[in-house]
Amino acid sequence: MPPQQIEQLTFSLSDKLIHAMYYAVLTFFWLLSTKTHTNQKYIKDGLSVFFLGLALEIAQDVLPIQREMDVLDVFANTVGILIAIFTARFLVIDK
Repeated sequence: MPPQQIEQLTFSLSDKLIHAMYYAVLTFFWLLSTKTHTNQKYIKDGLSVFFLGLALEIAQDVLPIQREMDVLDVFANTVGILIAIFTARFLVIDK
């Protein structure tokens, strides 16, 4: 999407807040997608989502799509991932 259209979709919410929410939801459902709920799985899945987000940010900088990499987006993604991990750890009973 062109940046102008994305700005129209944000409804005055912060771009960083949206990044954190999207990555929290993505990570949360990724964590709950299997029956195994161990700390090692949470770390592995959290790192997988982190590197996915990092690769997408790098792709924005490298590809000619009129988008730029933003380190603060990576930080917001990481905050969302951590929120999801802590939420999943407390909500999942059978560890």
